[in-house]
Formats: sequence, C-alpha cells, structure tokens
Amino acid sequence: MIKKVFKKGTSFISVIMLIVILLPIVLYVAIFITNNCIADGIEKNLVKYKLPSDTVLVDSVSVAGKLTGSGNGMQYMGAILVKSELSEEELHEHYSDEFNYIEISRQNAENIRNPSSDCYIFGYFSDMDVNSYYSITCWDSKVYEKFGGFIVKLLDFDLRGH
Repeated sequence: MIKKVFKKGTSFISVIMLIVILLPIVLYVAIFITNNCIADGIEKNLVKYKLPSDTVLVDSVSVAGKLTGSGNGMQYMGAILVKSELSEEELHEHYSDEFNYIEISRQNAENIRNPSSDCYIFGYFSDMDVNSYYSITCWDSKVYEKFGGFIVKLLDFDLRGH
C-alpha cells in the first residue's frame, strides 16, 4: 500500500521532512490572514454603521499588530476618516452607543494617530478644509471572548505583535 502512495525513489522520511518544513509556513500564513481578517472586520463594521447627518465617509483603514504599549500580543484597529460639520462630542455620542473603545479626534494630517507609530495613513486625506476631518478609531477588545484563550495565544505568533 505504501509503495503505491509514494513514487519510486521517494522515501517516507522525505515526505515527513517536507511536512515538517511546510507546516510552520502554512500555519504562519493562516495566522497572518486571520489577524488581518479580524482587523478588517472592525473596519467594515465602522464603514457600514449609519453615518450621522452632515457627515461623509472619506476613507477607511484597518491595522493588525502591536499598536500600543510594550510586551507581546496582537492588537486590532479599524479607523474611518469622515468629513463632518458635527463636533467631536456629537460624533462620539453617535458611535459610542455601538462601539466599545472608540476614539474620535480631529484629523489635521493624513497620519492616523497611534502612540507607537505614525506610519498608518489615510490615503484620501486632503489638506483642503482640514477643520472638518475627524478620525474615528475603534479597537477590538473582545478577541478572547470570540476565540478563546488557546486561539488568541496562537494568533499572537504573528511577528507584527512583537
């Protein structure tokens, strides 16, 4: 039976070696994609949430990685850029009913405010009329509740979380 599965010259040991080499690569790619999907989900939830009156969606972005603090662990953020005549307080009131860990701030530049890095940007930011741009940033805090401890520890193997 084994001789039928393997071609002539292929040994069982070489197949095991191939699996041992490929399994970590496939696992890492799956973890990377899963972490991106979690962050993308936050962004999509922000985008599909009803905009308040006098507000226009300009851009959106999602980020997975070590975004704040020290130590190891993945963090997930979704952010939208809106142009609005409303105040920060009015926007916060609108979004805080639906989202936990939401931050609303006036956006004066294309860089997304992030304590550990400013390399995340909104691609459609314009220097025209900067006083009406706001970033609405949401952090995911319920990853443990969604996936459980073992899966979350597995997702932390993403190098972006270190």
